[in-house]
Amino acid sequence: MKVSTTRFGTIDVLEDQVVTLVEGMLGFSECTRFAVMDDEIGEPFMWMQSLDIPSLAFVVIDPALIFPEYHFSLKMDQVRPLEVKEVEEIQVYVIVTMAGNILDVTVNLQGPIIVNRKSQVAMQVVLNDPNFSTRHPLFTDKPETEEEAVEAVKKENKVASMRVAIAGGS
Repeated sequence: MKVSTTRFGTIDVLEDQVVTLVEGMLGFSECTRFAVMDDEIGEPFMWMQSLDIPSLAFVVIDPALIFPEYHFSLKMDQVRPLEVKEVEEIQVYVIVTMAGNILDVTVNLQGPIIVNRKSQVAMQVVLNDPNFSTRHPLFTDKPETEEEAVEAVKKENKVASMRVAIAGGS
């Protein structure tokens, strides 16, 4: 389908790129349909472009690529709308807050977006964990230069893994 956007102009969106958030994005409950697209710079950054509001787009990242230690547990009731049967069906994204200097970029580890890879149904959850911040620095061991930062992202991208547990019951 063709979609008009403010940031990208008119784009072609394939059906498998469309993610439907059951309750919309926090602060944007009216926005339930997003296209998940690769960034022109490439991994690890991606875009979630709203299909409901042409001017709304978020930069997202798979947190496993940068923070291999990032893990959390969810109760089955929390993810019931996603109809997840196995943890392997889940894709997790976190929203990136860009900055003029790549060394100042942050991510929202407190509000991950959980996607059922099979159905493309998603939801944003709020984690009540003091270890997670809405403005967690992308680089905790800050590289000296932007070039070193880009190289660090590429290196971490190759070795990271993600752990998400879903506990049964309510």
